[in-house]
Amino acid sequence: MSGMSQSLPCNEGRRVAQPSRAFEPEKASFVVPLFALLLFGLLSGCAPMESYPDAAGPRYSGDHRPVGPVAVEAPSSVTVVTFNLAFAEHVTEAITALTRPPLADADVILMQEMDAPSVERIARELGRAYVYYPASVAKDGDDFGNAVLSRWPITADEKINLPHDDPYHQQHRIAVAATLDLQGTPVQVVSVHGATPIVGLGARLDQAETVIHAVEGAAPLQVIAGDFNTSDPGSLKQTVKLFSDRGFQWASEGVGDTVDSIIGGLPLDSVFVRGLSPVERGVDPNPSGSDHQPVWVRFAWP
Repeated sequence: MSGMSQSLPCNEGRRVAQPSRAFEPEKASFVVPLFALLLFGLLSGCAPMESYPDAAGPRYSGDHRPVGPVAVEAPSSVTVVTFNLAFAEHVTEAITALTRPPLADADVILMQEMDAPSVERIARELGRAYVYYPASVAKDGDDFGNAVLSRWPITADEKINLPHDDPYHQQHRIAVAATLDLQGTPVQVVSVHGATPIVGLGARLDQAETVIHAVEGAAPLQVIAGDFNTSDPGSLKQTVKLFSDRGFQWASEGVGDTVDSIIGGLPLDSVFVRGLSPVERGVDPNPSGSDHQPVWVRFAWP
């Protein structure tokens, strides 16, 4: 799971300090290990990743929806997909997954671990409007952030900075909120990418609460979904309770694990809703170019 693998310390790109040659050989056997321990305590982990803490951007957007007559009838249902594409490395495979059942014709696609060219390509090939904000620069040098792609017009959007950066990489995490116009009815959707368990459960619950607080009262119909990194024991239960206490329903309840890892299946990705009723939900188990399996929920239109 790409999000989790980034939480581990690494030595890539970091010069390892060597013991001073000024030490006498008989002293070095005692002094060097202590020096190495102190140095490791100060320098463990990768160099800090570049982040984008500015709430205004960078921001990327576009509209590739087909030009044609404007629909006059309200939809009978709305399908939302949340999909972490693992550093956006396999875009072709992701497009294939998004154009076959059960993900085909999704009204809203919320994506994480994306860069701008990948979002642009997916939106263009699927015929969707989109907005994208990067949160940081990943270890591969590409931007790393969240996107909203929509069949419906995007009338407003916002980048939500999350607290508690990764302590090893100082990698920043965000959520991206977008307001959609569904035949005159505003629906707010939010793509979330929470921190890995390295920051602790309390910090990740604080991130979830930050998102809820940021969108409070923005629209009567809201969907908050994404990779919440709920891999440690009890974290999913606590996250669901937090959203429930704030008036949200766990719309993806029962879909099961969304990531296969060396330690077993993990339920990292979830969908929460307020004001809409889920009628069908699931995980797409087919290959999709990611270690995460996309989660989809179909909502009845009010």
